[in-house]
Order: sequence, then structure tokens, then C-alpha cells
Amino acid sequence: MIVQPNSRGNRNRRKHQHQGDRRVSVARARAFGLVIFLLFAVLVTRLWFLQIASGQYFRTLAVENRARRIRSESPRGSITDRNGIVLATNRMRFAVYATPDLIKNKVVLGRLALLLHDTPDDIKLFVASAQQNPYDPLRIALDVPIATVTKIEEDRPFLPGVSTEPEPVRWYPNGTLAAQVLGTMGRINEQEFKTLSKDGYFSDDFLGKTGLESQYERYLHGTPGGTDLEVDARGRALKVMDTADSVPGDTLTLAIDAHVQAAAERTLKEHHFVGAAVAINPQTGAVIAMASSPTYDPNAFATGIRQQNWDPLNKNPQLPLINRAVNAMYPPGSTFKPIVAAAGLQTGSITTSSTAYCNGSYYLGRARFGCWQRHGEVNFFSAMAHSCDVFFYIAGQKIGPNQMSVYAKAFGLQEKTGIDLPEEDIGTVPSPVWKEKHFRRLGPDFTKWYGGDTLHMAIGQGDVLTTPLQLARVCATVANGGDVLRPFIVDHITDPTTGVVRFRNHRVLIRHVPVSAVNMESVRQAMRQTVTSGTGRIVNFSQVEVAAKTGSAQVHGVDKTHGLFICFAPYNHPTIAIAGIVERGGHGADTAGKVARAMLEAYFHLPETHEQAARSD
Repeated sequence: MIVQPNSRGNRNRRKHQHQGDRRVSVARARAFGLVIFLLFAVLVTRLWFLQIASGQYFRTLAVENRARRIRSESPRGSITDRNGIVLATNRMRFAVYATPDLIKNKVVLGRLALLLHDTPDDIKLFVASAQQNPYDPLRIALDVPIATVTKIEEDRPFLPGVSTEPEPVRWYPNGTLAAQVLGTMGRINEQEFKTLSKDGYFSDDFLGKTGLESQYERYLHGTPGGTDLEVDARGRALKVMDTADSVPGDTLTLAIDAHVQAAAERTLKEHHFVGAAVAINPQTGAVIAMASSPTYDPNAFATGIRQQNWDPLNKNPQLPLINRAVNAMYPPGSTFKPIVAAAGLQTGSITTSSTAYCNGSYYLGRARFGCWQRHGEVNFFSAMAHSCDVFFYIAGQKIGPNQMSVYAKAFGLQEKTGIDLPEEDIGTVPSPVWKEKHFRRLGPDFTKWYGGDTLHMAIGQGDVLTTPLQLARVCATVANGGDVLRPFIVDHITDPTTGVVRFRNHRVLIRHVPVSAVNMESVRQAMRQTVTSGTGRIVNFSQVEVAAKTGSAQVHGVDKTHGLFICFAPYNHPTIAIAGIVERGGHGADTAGKVARAMLEAYFHLPETHEQAARSD
């Protein structure tokens, strides 16, 4: 029996199969369409990103790719003393530039390193650390000898991308003079570049690191110029696109007198003294001189100091890089006594008629406190003139530590003076509250204030610490009758092109010491007697009246006392106040007094003499 196929079923199966194939085709078409849409969307998004969102960036990149910026460094602003003597300026030296892609050519890199007496690795490290347009030439070396420049120019065909340019380099014509005040130069570091790049600094720039070079960097730096060249694919110049002249930095005119400064530094050096000296105008606060010894030649830093030059300075135990005038603290010794005297008179604890008998020592209970000499019967004036410790031990007990602390701070101790330098120490003025707070972590035996602490404080010992600048300001405050002024080094800043004064320092009164004119004059008279008949006779000139106070300060662990000396002149209308210290100098008049005398001779144009100092504390 033959069974006939079911034609209707076959048609249905074919129909269903056709419909399934159609659905698959539609699905594939839709998937393909979605892919096309996504690809188109990505393309549109990318075009939007490239042409709109990042259009300016890529336009700039394209320009930079076909352009070279030949930089023209701006001369750094000059620094002069009050009389126009140049302390810091510039001199033209050659610099070597190379495009950063130099490091990809080992042959050229090796040839350049050999000419510069450098290593390829050092050059590669420097280029890698640079953060600027990779197509612009980068300064590889500065202050290059002319012989090296000649060799580079001769080998230019074999040194693609390398060029030499004359460039101003910082120069200090007087060498070490005022080195710590002027400060040092150094290559910009990564953090500085991040901050200053918006102001036109380059990653291979030099800037002030310490002293006035740092404090007044924004005035001294100037604005670099340059020439934009269009170049071809091989880096060859086609045409000049734009030029801009460099703008020199401003000129700093200091209040410092180079002759007084030199006298201080010369005396410190001749006697191999380690110490500092500061001179201030008591009427204005202008700093006339600020010397620190030992010192250094800032020219060594002008183009980046080499390791062989850095190590002797950095490892020197006498720390020549420190400006001792503002960054070193010392016990003031007997130069603190004018403050105690003013406090005693003002509080009524003593009078100008007060007396004491000095047999060379003073006892507090069973504890002996010595005086440097037996003075016998002394009064207020002779005690100051001959620096009798016994008189001031008794005066300090009557005044008390709290009042001595109050007056010391009123005179400007334990605070920054506000001088226009990057940093300064503030010193210490002790008191019972200060001691409890300062030594709390050591336990109650260290926090209690003892009677001996008061006696030590009364003669500027114990925990009393000051900077030479602070002592000079104290002396200036006594000299002018009680005005505590803000000291300043820069007198004014001038635009060298137009002559316009852009900035000028002026007299700034911080406070007036709460001491009556009568009492302050008594302190001044006592300091005058110190010169005429006491321990300060080393500055007893016939041509000008000087008032002074000598001092010596013991330091724990140091076998010899520091020598200190403060003075002001002329007595009736003071225009200079000086403070000097010589570490381990012994008697103040013998050491710091010699420095002060030399400074006074230079300031008042007196003939140099070799006056012998009277015996002093």
C-alpha cells in the first residue's frame, strides 16, 4: 500500500522555516545596524573631542611641532648698597642648549657629554627631569668656557639640535661681602616649578634660594624674551614668526653701607672670630650692616654649586652658610642689663640712688653666685659702667622674673623682628609660666622656678636667648628713647628702564616701650659712663660720643664665654646702634668690641686706631 505525502504539512513546515529564517535575518540586520550606529557614535564623539573639546590643545601642539622657541634670558636685577656700590649684578657667559630628543641619539649625546666633561647619564637624567615643551631647546650647561663653546661650534654639523647662546649669569663683584644677606642662587626644583611656571619660569631656570635673592625673587627675576622660529621636518629654520625682548629685573637699593659692612667682615676675619655683627639706624630701623663669620663666596652658587664645592661648606663645623645675625641664638649676658635696669627703674624696684656692695660674689642661701670682679660699693651708674653682677642679682630679685619677662618682651625679645629676610629665630625669654610649660614633659623637678633662675635671668644667662639682630634692636630702642622699630635691609626698589620707584621701605613703629623718658635717659647715661669710665672704653672716641654695654655669656658645654658688645652713637642724636658677638671670645670689649669699633670708625669716617680695651666682663 503506497502512502501519499501530506502536501499541506510540508507547506506548513516550509512556511515556518521561512519565517524563522526571516526573523534571524532581521535580528542580524538590527545587530549590524546597532554596530554601525555605535561605531558612528564613537567616531562622532572622537571628532567632537579632537576638534572641539581638545581643539586648542592640538592646535597648540601642531604649532609647537613646527616651531622652536629660542629663549632670551632676562638679566637679573642688580643689588646695590645705599651709595650705589654694586653688590650683585650679571655678566655674560655662554650656555649650551639642546632639544630634548638629543637623548635618543647615543652618538650625539656621547659627543656632547665629552665636550662638556659630563656623562651621558647625567645629561639624560637632567633632560628627563625637565618639564617643558619637548620641542624647545633646553639649557644643558651654563657658564661654559669659551674654549668649549668654540669646539661645539666647530662640531655643529655633528651635533644636530645643539646650540650655544650668550646668557647673563649672576655675579657678586665683591666676593664674600654681605654673602649671607644677599643669599644664594640655585636651579628651580620640581615643587617651585609647579608654583612658578604660570609666572613664566622654565624648568631649567635659576632663582634665589636664600637671603635677599629669595625674599625679593619676584622683583629680581625679570621677564625672559625670545624668538619664535618656524622649522621644517628636519628642524631647520625657515622664518622668524615672532620676537619679544627680555625685561630686566628691578634694582634693589639696600640701606646697607658697604664700607661699614666691609669693616665688620674684615675685623671678624682678621682675628679669626666666629660670630656676627649688626648695625641699625635707631631713627628708622634701616639696617646699616649685617655681618656673619665665617662666610662664603656666593659666586659658587650662581650656576649651580658642584659637589666638590658644596661638601666643604656643608660639612664645615663652623657653619658658614648660616646667617648668625638672624639664625643663631645666644645668651646676651650683661648686654641684657639695660633691660633689667629700665624695668627696675620703671617698677620702682630700684632707683638711680640704689647701691650695693660687691665683694666678688652673692649668696642665695648656701648657693654662691659669682661676679667677674670685686667692685666694692657701686650705685646704679657705676654698676652698669663696670657691669657688676651683684648689683643686678639684687635688682633682679626685687623686680621678679615675671616683670623682667614683661619688659624684655616689650623691648622686642622672643618675637620676630619682621626684617625682610626669609626666616629668623625668635629667641627665648623665660618666666615661671614659660618654664612650667616648656619642661612639663620632664617632670616637676624641671618645671619649678628657683631663686637661682631669677639671678641668672637678671644678668642675661640661664634660658635667656637672643639673636644679634634682636640685641641690635634693643640697643636702638634705648638709643631712640623707647621706640621698637621694624628693621629693614632693602631701602627701595627701582625699575631700571624707567627709573620709577616700585617699592620703598619706611619707618614702622612696632610699639613704644612702657618706660618713662626720665628712666630711659638714666639707662642711656649709665651706658655712656660705660664708655667714659667703665668696661666699654674701646669705643671712647674724642670725635663722637658713644654709649655702650659689654657682656660675656657662659654656655653649657663651652669652655670659654661668648663675648658681646652693644653701643650707639652719637649720644645726643643716635644714627647707628650696633650689636656684636664673638663665639668663645671671652671678654666682650676684647673681641666683639673690636668689631664695633671698626664699624664706628667706618661709619663716622674716623682714622683707624688700635685702642686697647679696658678689662671687661
